[in-house]
Amino acid sequence: MLGMVAPGPMNNADFAIIAPYVYTALLLNAALCVLAYREVRAVWEELPPMKWRTISFLLGLMAVLVASLLEFPFIAPLKFGEKSASLFALFLLGMAVGPIEEFSKLLPVKIFHEELWVLWKKAVGTAFFFGLIEAVLYSIVLTVAGEPVMALLRFVLVGFHVALTAISATILLVEGSWGGYIRASVYHSLYDLPVLLFAGGYTGPLLYALMLVGVVAIIAIIVDFALSVKKAGRLKVGEIPGEGFVYPPFGDFDL
Repeated sequence: MLGMVAPGPMNNADFAIIAPYVYTALLLNAALCVLAYREVRAVWEELPPMKWRTISFLLGLMAVLVASLLEFPFIAPLKFGEKSASLFALFLLGMAVGPIEEFSKLLPVKIFHEELWVLWKKAVGTAFFFGLIEAVLYSIVLTVAGEPVMALLRFVLVGFHVALTAISATILLVEGSWGGYIRASVYHSLYDLPVLLFAGGYTGPLLYALMLVGVVAIIAIIVDFALSVKKAGRLKVGEIPGEGFVYPPFGDFDL
């Protein structure tokens, strides 16, 4: 839920420091958004059809709430917009955001007793609505604050969320490995770190290195997603030996 924090610092003279990162991220994420739509749609149509919008919206809303609750202990001690947050606290928050949000979007895989292709579609649908709910909430605040570029970035980040969850869910369901989740979490945190540190008041030389790392992280997402998502086509019934539930779910309830 913390792809973009409170917009206060974006209005000061220091914005010139992070502006190149913001505009580069906007362009790369726009490309990722187009790629995510094209590739996910291709796999989605290859798998059996299902009704997904209502359940995915509810799961996306749940994921937003779960992420917000888990991130709150890291956010509460910080005062964004004031140069008072410690560098360590900001780093801790940045490194926590990725694992928390990627976990919250992956919850459908752990909750339901269903075929693997259904779980994949629910996870990707959850990520779509997670990103869309975030975009709407943050864009309202950012637009009122006079930050239209940041508001636009929020909407192209819908593709960012879908791509990361597609990596996590595909690798987990096809290969039975948490490697995709770990990679997605690292990419996510590295992408968020520059903006989080800047919003917390840090404008030191380390920020320039983190901006470069953040750009590399987005490029890595594009490559990893393009290579990983095609494997999801194997989730069709009978194409994975012993298809069932890769891991025991948290509960037996369904919606």
